[in-house]
Amino acid sequence: MAISFQNERLRKRRMRILKQNAEAFCYLLPATLVLAVFWFLPVILSIIISFTNWKGLDTWTTVKWVGLTNYFNVLQDAEFHQTILNTFNYVIYSVPLTLLISLLAAMLLNSQIQGRSFFRTVYFLPFITTWVAISIVFRYFYDREFGLANYFLKQMGMPRLEWLSEPRGIWTMLFSTIGISIKKPILAGPSLAMFSIILTTIWRSIGYYMIIFLAGLQNIDKTYYEAAEIDGASAWHRFLHITVPLLSPVTFFILVTSMINSFKVFVPQLIMTPSGGPDNTTTTIVFHLYEKGFQGLWLMGHASAIAYILFVIILIITLIQNRILGRRVHYEV
Repeated sequence: MAISFQNERLRKRRMRILKQNAEAFCYLLPATLVLAVFWFLPVILSIIISFTNWKGLDTWTTVKWVGLTNYFNVLQDAEFHQTILNTFNYVIYSVPLTLLISLLAAMLLNSQIQGRSFFRTVYFLPFITTWVAISIVFRYFYDREFGLANYFLKQMGMPRLEWLSEPRGIWTMLFSTIGISIKKPILAGPSLAMFSIILTTIWRSIGYYMIIFLAGLQNIDKTYYEAAEIDGASAWHRFLHITVPLLSPVTFFILVTSMINSFKVFVPQLIMTPSGGPDNTTTTIVFHLYEKGFQGLWLMGHASAIAYILFVIILIITLIQNRILGRRVHYEV
């Protein structure tokens, strides 16, 4: 009798747990279906496609398995090597400058200045504007004949620049004014066309990262600054020994996410330099993928291989960041 009563209690308990789980699964089902159809399934298919010779208009009956051929072809492609240099130029110059300016803006807005709410809104507005709209506006801004950039240079008595049509690196252009020639492409820096896009990226991204930095700054206990000030610490020492360590989790998060986003950049290059820029100096890895996969020969297998090589590059750099910088993050005081 006691055993049957205990079994009945266990059965009811299992039914209750099963019902609770079924309700949870029902709530998760719509999101799971969306992820499966628009994320998991494309990822699996693109992995398979990267090992085939499939072109966009081919039927599956004509598709052949080619193994790692697409990957070897990509790694041996001189155009791909150029896109890697272009992409690294974009990342190396855009990420540090964006983080530095965002931090400075956040520190200014964290102080007791008039109109803080207004400036926060103004700085954040570019980020909520679509990349397409911003790229179109800045394409006209950098126009050689009628753009505001050259108008300002003319007002200052300086010669007009080609901006989006200039293939020379910014350091090549700068040092040529004092008679120094830079012959190695890796030392020339990004082309002026790419640097124009970098400036556009910085302008758009400052507001977003500023808000994140501002949230981190406001979470730092003011008593640390008060105690340091009583001990005679200067503003620089307070920043170096209080702000930087306590803001390190936020800085690390922004560094990793901004680095990943920079490697995936595509829209500004497509709108501002649709042909890949002068001498292909604005062609990034994703733009190169787009050209191979969705223009011309529709080399879907080749394009898929580019995508997964980019994934490996991002993964390696993220692991290196976590290995080197992750140890210096202070999550506790």
